[in-house]
Amino acid sequence: MKKLLGIVVLGLLLSGNVYGQSMISLKKYANENKSDLEDPIVQTYILKRCGAAYLYAASITKSKDQATANSLIKAYDKVAVFAGRILMSKMNWTAETAAESLEKDMDNMLKFYDQDGSNSFARTGVYMMDNYIGDDLKYCKGIVEAIK
Repeated sequence: MKKLLGIVVLGLLLSGNVYGQSMISLKKYANENKSDLEDPIVQTYILKRCGAAYLYAASITKSKDQATANSLIKAYDKVAVFAGRILMSKMNWTAETAAESLEKDMDNMLKFYDQDGSNSFARTGVYMMDNYIGDDLKYCKGIVEAIK
């Protein structure tokens, strides 16, 4: 019996967080970087994450609700263009360099959303509820509304 208990405890200690997520929520990221929110790198990171979150949401929504997917794509366009403008104006990047950065970074972030969304679906039957993905979409909605 002691041996079984020891195996169970050891297994729990070694397993870590089985349901670990690839990224923290944007809200938590922004709170942890409050003093740097004017930094163009922090700003564009948040905007890129929003873009990737919107693309992910659009990809899993399009077969069931094309109108919602279209509005998510419009939100993606808005944050991507705004991020590009920041990179060009504050970082003095060319349009080509900014576009390459946006594409590469959002592609990588999209992979994390896809992986974590799939894991969430396998566990719970939903992709974006009760995890950082849904929280990010709520956070990004405020950003999109603030962009003029």
